[in-house]
Parts: sequence; structure tokens; C-alpha cells
Amino acid sequence: MLDAGAPEASGRSSAEFQTVQLQEDFQHPFSIWQSAEHTGDKLSRKPVGYFKSDFSFSGPEVVISNVQGQVIEGFGGAFTESSAAVYKKLSNDQRDQFIEDYFSVNGLGYTLGRTHINSCDFSISSYSFDDHDGDVGLTMFDTSLEHDKEELLPLIWAAQYMIRAQGSGRELKMLASPWSPPAWMKDQSWNPGAPVMDHSGKPCLKHGMEQVWANYIAKWIQSYRAHGVPIWGMTVQNEPLNNASWEACLMSSKEEADFVANHLGPVIRELVPDVQIFIYDHNKDQVANYALDVLANSVAGQYVAGVAYHWYSGDGWDQLERLQAELKRTDLKLLASEATWEAYRWRKGTVLSQGDWDFGQGYAHDIIGDLNRGAVGWLDWNLILDEKGGPNHVNNVCDAAIQVDLSKKEVYKHPQYYYIGHFSKFIHPGSVHLDSEVLRSGAVKVGPRPYGTCTGDDGLEATAARQPDGQVVLNCSPNDVVPKLKDGLGRLMGALRCPVFKLKYADLAAQLKIPANGIQTYIFQEVTDV
Repeated sequence: MLDAGAPEASGRSSAEFQTVQLQEDFQHPFSIWQSAEHTGDKLSRKPVGYFKSDFSFSGPEVVISNVQGQVIEGFGGAFTESSAAVYKKLSNDQRDQFIEDYFSVNGLGYTLGRTHINSCDFSISSYSFDDHDGDVGLTMFDTSLEHDKEELLPLIWAAQYMIRAQGSGRELKMLASPWSPPAWMKDQSWNPGAPVMDHSGKPCLKHGMEQVWANYIAKWIQSYRAHGVPIWGMTVQNEPLNNASWEACLMSSKEEADFVANHLGPVIRELVPDVQIFIYDHNKDQVANYALDVLANSVAGQYVAGVAYHWYSGDGWDQLERLQAELKRTDLKLLASEATWEAYRWRKGTVLSQGDWDFGQGYAHDIIGDLNRGAVGWLDWNLILDEKGGPNHVNNVCDAAIQVDLSKKEVYKHPQYYYIGHFSKFIHPGSVHLDSEVLRSGAVKVGPRPYGTCTGDDGLEATAARQPDGQVVLNCSPNDVVPKLKDGLGRLMGALRCPVFKLKYADLAAQLKIPANGIQTYIFQEVTDV
């Protein structure tokens, strides 16, 4: 008796059946990009893959739906004075290549940027644009921005020019964040010496300076706009719960709510109404409590466009999930506004020319987790630093996706550069996040861990988005240890250290493998009948 699925039963010859089957299997191609330690692949194009009809599979399975989530604003990094100072020291060819690498569609395709209002820890020294004590009318404010015109603005202008040259209406969306008001606006009762921008008392501002500081911020935004840099968004205060040894300004959630409701919100709406205000801008471990407290002030809430947060307290997924669940508004944007690796986190034996591969994996882990929990964008910290992880006027040195050995006049891309590129290069502004699920991922529950930690406990991770033109982007990243599965396939995967998994989309599927300590991006045409 013939099998009903055999070629003879269908009336086709074996050769005809094989031809039809090949045509069916090759109807749905997808491109693959890979970065993986020990392979030499760094955002490398791999051979084309193909979907076929769905099949059963007992290992990890990535399932993508067409259920839409947030619209993506983009990805990028921070334009700090430190980065600008290093950029200025590059040769002309190196500067051109740097801008191409970050802001061209042939590079990472960055479209988001962040910069500081007044100085920050990654400035050469503390500064403001009005150091005249008692100038509450801001008549001495330096609207010519002479300080930033030296190094910072030229770097921003170069990035803007490259992005606009790509066409398609691409623009650099700049997020501005204050670290500290001018020293004369701050309550210095804790400080018996000369007024400083470093540290903060409680409260930060002198009584009666709230409106002056709000006016100052608006004046800074207007001045930047007059110099050709429109500001897309701003955060109320960088790390409002951190009494840092550098520029700082403590603000409780109640103080921030009052400041937005009665001072900052009204002046921004009157003078620069297209600027979006993001609250919080600190670590994820407190994002839900702080943001919900601010938004409980209904007057403040009417001025708030979103919530910004940093990664330094670890994953914090539970906080983002709680915030999403308890928000009474669905239009608020969640923005990952800062992440970086402090230089002390380098593994022993790491060298400047190569960087630490774990740093790239940690970024991917964070980006995937944030996107899957509603983030509209993700911002790295300094775009470029020197060989010491600076310059930095408080010795708070860090790694960066691009670092320079100025003595050798050599520029190095670190693993973070390639890992960020797996998202920024392919998930374009205007893309829509798609729900996805990793079945049998091998993940196990973990407790609090240092920021950027990504181990075998995390299993296979994935996120997906639909580009404006209908292409679907899937990012998958395994960890440094293969998921511990109970069947023979799991043991085989453990031996090979190369996870094999199934990708399922609509009624299509593909069996794929990805090296440990690596990440892959898949791009394919959308299927609308899911």
C-alpha cells in the first residue's frame, strides 16, 4: 500500500515532486547577519536561509506573532564633551570614518543622541552658561554657547549632516539632560566652602529658584535650536536620586512632580512646545515607584511624554513590567536613556584594541529585555573615549563602543559596537515591535545581579520588529553557556556549544543554529495572515 504523501500517490514523478518541493522550500528566503566570539564574525553577512512548512521540534523555539507593540524611535549614543574632545584629536580621515561608522546607514545608522545641559562627569571641567550669581532674569546667559562651540557642537553638526545625507527624512533626535544647575542656584547650606555644581543638598535648589532653573533650561534649548540643533526631548534631571561626587541635583518624586507641574512643564509648553519631557532618568530598580508617584500628580502628567531609565541596577524587568501594568496612560514612552560599562568591569587580560566580548553580550541582553518590555529606543553613553576611558574630570572612567589610543593614533571598535548594530542597523525609526516568545529557552529564574550580566541562566533570548517597509527583523542571542535541556538534542547542543533552535512565523519555520557568545539578526518579508 502506498503512503498517501509519497510522490506516486500524487500523480507526480519523483523528480517532479522534488522540483515542486524545492520551489516551495525556497519561496521564503531570509538574510542572516552574525557577530560571534571566536568566529571572526562582526556584523557579518552570512548565507541566505529559507523557511519551509512548519515542522515539529523539541528544542528551543522562537515564535513571532504579528501582534504589534510600541513604535521604535531609534538607537544612539551620547554626545558628551569628553567624546567631542577625543573626536577633535582624530585625524581628518579618522573623523570622517567615525561619523560614517555611527551615523551612516552603511554603519550603525544611529538616529538618537543624548547630550548634557551644562557640564556632566564626562566634561573636561564643570561649567554653565550663566555663572553670574543672582542673575534671576538670565540676562547674562550665554546664548552664543561659546563653550560648546569649541568641541561639542561641531561633533553634533557632523552627525546631523551625515544622517540628513541618508535621505528619507532621517533626522538626529536629540535628548537633553541636566546634571546640575549653575552653582549659584543651588542650596549650598551643606557646603561651607565656595558654591559648586558637584554634589547636592536636600533640596537641591534654593527656595525661589525653581522658575529660574526652568527658564534656564528653556533658554538653553532655544539657544541650541538657534545653532541648528533642534532638541527632540529632554529629561527633567539626570539621576535625581544620586548625590554624585560630580554634577548632581537631588529631586524626590514629589519635588520632580511639583517642578514639572508648576515650572518646567508650563515654560516648555509655551516656548518650545514640540520638546517631549521624560521623567525619572535613573536606574530601573526604582523606575516604577518614582514614575508612578510623579504621574499621580495630574497636572505634571499632562506635560509628560515618557519615562527614561538607566541600566546600572541590573535587569529590572519586573519594574518595567509593573510600570507597564499600572500606567493609566498607554501613550507614555519608555526610553532606555543610558548604559555603559565602567572600566573596572574588564575581564583580566582584556586589551584596549579588542575590548571585552562580555560587554557586547551584556548590551544585547539589556536591549532585548527593554524592547520586549515596551522601550521605544536605547541610548549608549559616550560615543568615543580615549585609552584611559576619559577624559573625565572626576576619574569616573568607562569603556565605550569606540575607543582611541591617542599615543598610537589608533581607533578601536569594541564588541558593544557590533552588538548595538544588530539592532540599530536593522530596526529603523518607525519600526513596530512585534510580540515574540522563546519556548523551551533553557532560562532559569535568577536573583539580583550586576548590570550587564548575561549567563547560561538566561537561555536563548529574542526580540522582533517590523520595519516601515514590511520587513521583519528578528534578533536572537544565546549566552555563554548552552541551555540545559533534558533530551538528547540538549546534550548534543551542549557538546557543540552551538544552540540549535526553531524559528516559527505564521505557518513557516526554519531550523537554525547560532554560536555561543554570539548574536544573529534575521530579516524576512512579513506574512500578513497570522
